[in-house]
Amino acid sequence: MTSDTSGAAPGGDAPEPQAVIASFTRGAPPEPQAVASPLTGAAIFLVVVLAPGEDSVATVRDLCADLAGLVRAVGFRDLDGHLTCVTGFGAAAWDRVAGTDKPAGLHPFREIEAGPRHAVATAGDVLFHVRAVRMDLCFELASQIMSRLGQAVTVASEVHGFRYFDDRDLIGFVDGTENPTGAAAARATLIGDEDPAFAGGSYVIVQQYLHDVAAWNTLPVEEQEKIIGRTKLSDIELADDVKPSSAHNALTTITDADGEEIQILRDNMPFGTVGDGRYGTYFIGYARSPATIEQMLTNMFVGSPEGNYDRLLDFSTATTGNLFFVPAVPLLENLGAARQAHEAAPPAPGTPGSLNIGSLKGAPGDG
Repeated sequence: MTSDTSGAAPGGDAPEPQAVIASFTRGAPPEPQAVASPLTGAAIFLVVVLAPGEDSVATVRDLCADLAGLVRAVGFRDLDGHLTCVTGFGAAAWDRVAGTDKPAGLHPFREIEAGPRHAVATAGDVLFHVRAVRMDLCFELASQIMSRLGQAVTVASEVHGFRYFDDRDLIGFVDGTENPTGAAAARATLIGDEDPAFAGGSYVIVQQYLHDVAAWNTLPVEEQEKIIGRTKLSDIELADDVKPSSAHNALTTITDADGEEIQILRDNMPFGTVGDGRYGTYFIGYARSPATIEQMLTNMFVGSPEGNYDRLLDFSTATTGNLFFVPAVPLLENLGAARQAHEAAPPAPGTPGSLNIGSLKGAPGDG
């Protein structure tokens, strides 16, 4: 899809940044990607690294412009399959692919190390979160994506997730019980007026956790429940006078200054290979600010207060860690135009050499 260039500056080769943003949305709220889609029975989490060179960047941009059509083509094989793909970019990749000012919360994944607990940061420029009712739809779309990308990327991580009984993880507990839905999900995940140039976008943090299932299964159920903070069979939250302050759901509940919970949207999935006994959970959390999930991780790994850490980490090891920005659909499909406008923007008065980056967010100098 090409961008509307009707806002081009007179005599110029590229539109002003403000005109590009306006042409994306035509005054309406920008359409978000399928961040808040219903949970599905299958998913592929594909994290890739961009190869050097402008040709690789152009290949990624071209795919992003065509991705909605690709999803429609594959999804048409089963209209009840609910096939979607969410695409996100790491901080370094955003500079290369978009060339615009960064979204306010976009930065490399922040590594956390506390004693033996380590939230690692690993390589990853672009995330493709492919999900559907059926794995064959996910597999076909992921195959088409990789065919289009070719030598422009290398795969850093590929995980095939599946639904396990009634949305349980491989340690036996229901996962995602407190997910917001409907309008609440949109409020939790979509950027608004706090960063208007990137409104309709989202942030996503992904981590692959491996579980020592054999050691976990040696614990009495009552002890497991205190670690998680919920009952195992009925999935009921433990009463406050029973639940330890180190329970997983206690440490991952974040509140604002008024005591209101700040929600995120999880779409975690189990994965595993029985031959080598590798079992785990792929954590994927969407939020309108990465700070919420980062605070959750700090509470889990360091503790709240320090030392009061998540005992689930005695049985689970994070092996990957990435933060991505998920642009709204118009921006995703027009990444080349956004970069062109950014590079063509005239310097702000009195600031020789400036790219006037702030103009993408409103008045020059904002942001």
